[in-house]
This record gives sequence, structure tokens and C-alpha cells, in this order.
Amino acid sequence: MQAAREAAHAFVHSDRPEEAFQFALDRVGPVVEAAFGSVYLTDGASELMRLVAAYNWPEKHRPWLSDVRVRVGFGPSGEAASERRVIEVPDVFADPGLEDWQDVARELGFAGLISLPLQSASGTLGAMTFYFHSLDGFTGERRDLLRLLADLMGAAAEKSRLLDRARRAEAGAVEALGELDRQYAAVADARRSGYEVVDLALGALRDAADALELAVGFSPAGRATALSGRLDDVRAQQLDLMLLAELVGDLIEPEVAAFDPHAPLRDALATVARPEGAMHVESGLDGDLAPIRTDRRLLTLLLAKLVSRATASRESGEARAWLVASAGRIEYHLPGQPGSDVKWRIAAALAAVLGGAVEAVAGEGEGNERLVVALPLDGPRRGTPPAHRRNE
Repeated sequence: MQAAREAAHAFVHSDRPEEAFQFALDRVGPVVEAAFGSVYLTDGASELMRLVAAYNWPEKHRPWLSDVRVRVGFGPSGEAASERRVIEVPDVFADPGLEDWQDVARELGFAGLISLPLQSASGTLGAMTFYFHSLDGFTGERRDLLRLLADLMGAAAEKSRLLDRARRAEAGAVEALGELDRQYAAVADARRSGYEVVDLALGALRDAADALELAVGFSPAGRATALSGRLDDVRAQQLDLMLLAELVGDLIEPEVAAFDPHAPLRDALATVARPEGAMHVESGLDGDLAPIRTDRRLLTLLLAKLVSRATASRESGEARAWLVASAGRIEYHLPGQPGSDVKWRIAAALAAVLGGAVEAVAGEGEGNERLVVALPLDGPRRGTPPAHRRNE
């Protein structure tokens, strides 16, 4: 039981399954009195399993262990993996069906072996095989220990695969978002190509979210917490891209109503989560202003995206946000700079939907740049095409 506990601890806390496999073999091999042992994992879609951990193999064979491959369905280890059952051979020399193995057994010095499949919910991932000078007197407790060890190894291998899948999916999402940036920088056919790339990025993010969600369940508490944070980030990116897809496709129509222009800025500042120590945005919301006629929800979302960008790009300090009205328009002054990220594009597209624009204004001193969201007080004009259409 002590050996099982130590092996389980290694599987939970190791980021590399091969290290945990090796530790488990080294710890359990002497307990079950094995001559030597091996762990094989399937190699992608191949029918071959590669040796990933070895216990007590004869010294003269060790230089070639990294090249060892076992075909699924052939030999005891291959049969255990393909048939998903324990293969136990009490005496290799007494089994006519293992005649090809008898010369190997003589050379390596074993007579019996036990091979167990490494399984997960998604299928068989490999096999673990222990070789013995003799299986006479091999107890049920030792068999139970080997089955428990095989279950732990299967879970560890599945966790590793899920984490690799999550990393690949995240890399795909990053690549798709980079392509989105490149496509939006192009003027020609921006609307059509932009929509296609948004859809591509959404697909990559969906894959990343699925993989991360599965990986969380196979990770220790600390690692699961970190993965959960990454999963939340990916889901937030999904929501942003879904909104951007609607904006690119001209699927959003503003619902115009009159309201206090201070309200959306207050709401935006209240909804943006700012970590402790991050930039504090001080709002200047004093004074009476005439009501604005526009879509309050979309305006609040626009301002929230810009405030979120500003707090994410600056680690500390204070900045002000305020609004003024002049010449039939309202101006929301916020910290920040133009960019090519998704939040910037959402904000710029929302401003266009509301009949206005986001303008960059130089500030006094480095890091004091600000953005001005300028909107008409009487709401977007009917029939005015969005900015990205005017620019085509």
C-alpha cells in the first residue's frame, strides 16, 4: 500500500508522465519481486507502442531501449493493449504458442510475465509488463497492486494527452487570432475575409475550451486552478469573437432610447474587473448634460471594452475617464491607445454602429494617451453604412 500511495502521489504531481512511470516501476518492481519491467505507450495513430519507462533491464540492452517498439496485437504486451485484458504467462517455456519468446526469455533470464493494458475513457493507451524469474507463489495482493498501478498509469497518460491537446488547441487559437489581425489589416475584401477568419478563430477557441475543460478534471488542485483560469480566458475570447462576427456581418441593430449619458460610463467602470494593484480609472461624472439618444447596452459594452484594454495594458497608476458635450455630440474620454486586438475592433465597430467613431488623442507625457468615443447626441442616422463599409 505504501508503494501504491507513493506511485499515486507521483502521478498526481508530475507534469511529465514518463517521469511518473519510471518512479512507479522503480518503486513497485522490487515489491512484486520482478526481474525487470516496461511501460509502452501507443504512438499517435500508429499501430506501434514505444517504450517510455524501463525497470532493471540488463545493462547490455539499455543503449537500445529508446528504439524499442512493440506492435499492437503481437506478443504479450501487444495482445494486452489490443484485447484490453491482463495477459499472464506463468511459464514461457511451457507454452507452445510462445516458442518465439523462449530464446528471448533465456537470454534475458525470465520465465513468467504479466502484461496489463493502460486504459482510459477514450481507449487503450498502452501496456505495462513485468517479467519474473518465476511466478510461483505470486499472491493476489501483488496482482491487485499491478492492476491499481495500471489504472494510475492509464489516468496519467490520459491527463498528459489532454494537456497536450489543450496546448495544441490554444496554439491553434492564437494562430487563428493572429490571422484575424492580418486579415483585418488588409483593406481589400475586408468584410468577407474578416468574417471567414473570425469563424476560423471561433473554431480553434472551441477546440481549446473543450480540451481545457477535460484537462481540468485530470489535474491536481493547483494545476486545475490554473487551467480553469485559462479556460475562463478562452471562453471570454469566444464571447468577444462571437460579438465581432455579428458586427462584421452587420447583424446588430441599435435600439435607440434617451438616457443620462453618465450612466453607461458608470456601468462600464463597475463591470470591468480590475485586479488589485492594477490601474485605477477615476471617472469625472459631475455636471448636468442633455440626454443622449442611442443604444445604452451597446454603448456600455463599447466603453467597457476600452476600459478593460486600458487596465490590462498598465500595471499600476491612475487615469481619468470623463465626458463632455459639444456641437451636438457627446465625447467619452478614456485612457488607452488604438490597437489591432479584438477588443479594440469590437469597440471601433460598436462606435460605427452607433453613428460615431473612436479617436486617438495625444496626452501630456508618456503613457497618458487617451481615446475619445465621439457619438451624436441624437443617435445614429438611419441608413448610414457602418465604417468598415465606407472604407471598402
